[in-house]
Amino acid sequence: MHHIYSILPLRDAARAACVSHGFLLLWRCYSNLKLDVGTLGLAHKKYEDWEIFLIDIVDRILRNHSGNGVETLDLGLLCCKNIDPSYLDRWLQIVVRLGIKQLNLQMTTFKKKEYSFPCSVLSDDAAASSIRSICLGGCAFRPTPTLGCLRRLKALSLFCVQITDEGLGHLLSKSFALEHIYLFQCNEIICLKIPCMLQQLQVLTVNMCERLQVVEINAPRLSSFHFDGNLVKISVVDPSPLRDVSFSSPCRSRMLSYARTRLPSITRNVTSLTLLSYAEDVNIPMLHSKFPRLKKLEVKIKRPQDVMSLVSFLDASPALDSFILHVDVNVMRPDSVVGGENAADDPRWKPQCQHDCLREVRIIGFSSEKNLVQFVIYIVESTPRLESITLDTTFWSGRSCDINDKSRKMKMWCSMMTEGCIAEAHRAVKVANRYIAERVPSGVRFQVLEPCTQCHTRTRRVLWY
Repeated sequence: MHHIYSILPLRDAARAACVSHGFLLLWRCYSNLKLDVGTLGLAHKKYEDWEIFLIDIVDRILRNHSGNGVETLDLGLLCCKNIDPSYLDRWLQIVVRLGIKQLNLQMTTFKKKEYSFPCSVLSDDAAASSIRSICLGGCAFRPTPTLGCLRRLKALSLFCVQITDEGLGHLLSKSFALEHIYLFQCNEIICLKIPCMLQQLQVLTVNMCERLQVVEINAPRLSSFHFDGNLVKISVVDPSPLRDVSFSSPCRSRMLSYARTRLPSITRNVTSLTLLSYAEDVNIPMLHSKFPRLKKLEVKIKRPQDVMSLVSFLDASPALDSFILHVDVNVMRPDSVVGGENAADDPRWKPQCQHDCLREVRIIGFSSEKNLVQFVIYIVESTPRLESITLDTTFWSGRSCDINDKSRKMKMWCSMMTEGCIAEAHRAVKVANRYIAERVPSGVRFQVLEPCTQCHTRTRRVLWY
């Protein structure tokens, strides 16, 4: 009966406790406490009333809970700007005990009083030893050497958390079973050190940590590394296990140049590489360094003229099988549009080497920009084993419109396009058919995708059924 009760949704479990003494006893040991505006049925109330009701209901639930048997505590307090820290301390002390497996505390960064997560609740080895996942958001976290041993902790996620290099070091030193680490806007971290004791760590994601200057990775089994932020010094003691890497950097950071010159030393075994560049302002050098095992390359650029830099990556990837390019057509220069009979021909784009393994190419945001058209022709003429090339004229599209004819309802996730983008998309289709189609070998599947007729019209009208 306890197991059956534990899998009831929270509101149903609470209702059952109101009509049965037996269920009331089970309610006081209810194991999965997901407490937020949605699960507590507050969404229909006025937004300005959410905080008062949410704090009151959560407080009553946890005061009446024995604290025993809780496996999941998920507190969604994003609407609580005025919450007293004493409430949070009391709630955590009630629930974080032996048997707790998942701890998720999400708070707004716009609180009137800053909240520091009480490390004392994790100083008890009994509670610390059972926890498997910690996710904190919008608070301070100051781990000390008194932290209990988190021997079963596999996932750590910190969102907008104030934690120092020293504090994170204490936390990681007690978490040797970690498999996933996610850091987002942890702006007090300057030097991120991933120690060799994290023998099980497989995935490391670091996003927008503004003061970060150095990343030192000594985890022997790290297979995925995802980085988004200002370019920093990155060292990997043993890069051989790395298979999946992604890099993104804001503003004019010259990400492609950085990736071409710095990454080959840590990506020699990488099979999937994703890069996002906003602007380069420099030509990417042709270097002897290679990405010898790279099979999938995905690049997102803001300016079509930066496409010339990508030849260096293709030449450096002899095993490349799949290439995906995203281009922002909104930053295309009017004077760069293809025009004239031989406008797509340029001696600079004559293939210098063959890409023998490349079979699949997809370009999202294809336009009539001259460099982009020449780049596609370069790929067609330098790829003898090409099987498929797709030119999608929409911008960062997912093309996932779902039409249910029986109910006449349409779920549309297709991105909206301006009138200028729609006009450019139609122009790009004509350019592709005129300059590219005739160069594609007969055995290659060639597709040019136009804007979705259900979602995009020249009057920017979107139809909802």
